[in-house]
Amino acid sequence: MKEFSHEYAEHWFHTPTPMEKAGGLWPIRAGHNKAKSNYKMGPRMITYYSVHFILDGEGMFTQNETNEKIQQGDIFCLLPNQTHQYSSNPDHPLKMFWLAFNGKQAIPLLKRIGITNYSTHVKGILNEEIIEILERLATHLKKDDEDDDLFGLSIIYKLFHSLSIQSKQKNLAPTTPRNWLQKSQEYMDMHFAENISVKDVAKYVGIHRSYFTDSFVNEVGVTPSKYLLALKMNRALELITEKTHTITEIALSLGYSDLYSFSRAFKNYYEVSPNQYLTKE
Repeated sequence: MKEFSHEYAEHWFHTPTPMEKAGGLWPIRAGHNKAKSNYKMGPRMITYYSVHFILDGEGMFTQNETNEKIQQGDIFCLLPNQTHQYSSNPDHPLKMFWLAFNGKQAIPLLKRIGITNYSTHVKGILNEEIIEILERLATHLKKDDEDDDLFGLSIIYKLFHSLSIQSKQKNLAPTTPRNWLQKSQEYMDMHFAENISVKDVAKYVGIHRSYFTDSFVNEVGVTPSKYLLALKMNRALELITEKTHTITEIALSLGYSDLYSFSRAFKNYYEVSPNQYLTKE
């Protein structure tokens, strides 16, 4: 580590590769330190997310007008464009590892480990496995080999996976179960072309079919079967309008067993056959 006025530290700066930037998460910088008695950072802001892992010591952390004591085993997260400040207890100096990153997966990944915009400090989450992963990540980041970006990402995702498991075991993550009706819609939106039935959807969300159907109608306004049909017919219309596929290809791609059953369903829905609609186009 290099000596600075307020700490001993080693910093690793990373320029995300095109492959990393095309994904959901990419590292920006990382490092580790051992604080001196006068250690204090901020008040300041950064433009990315930065999770700090407290390996030893204790101190104070302030963000979003919340002032909290931090200690060994905790993590805290600096949020983009939020004023923060943290300092070390002179009698028990902080020893930390930090990882800064960005990307569209940052928020959902942080949420899995108990960090939100309103709760940026998680107590007692670190264990030996997580610390070992941090050591592997440090070894990788020291090399900063552009051709090894996939390996680096695999370590970071492994880190979040282990943090997520630890968070669940300690009941540290906020409980935000998805509404099963929303879950059923997401399932149908994704798999409507794979010949799924209402019974399949009800089984997927773990609800009795009749109760599922009644509740779906009350919330969405149509039966699940009509919802599935609408998804198929809307997609059929898009494909027919593109004029790049035959009607038979479209029928089979949407889960129909043959052209006849698709054409009948299409005509019942739009009051014209697929060929008639294509002719009008």
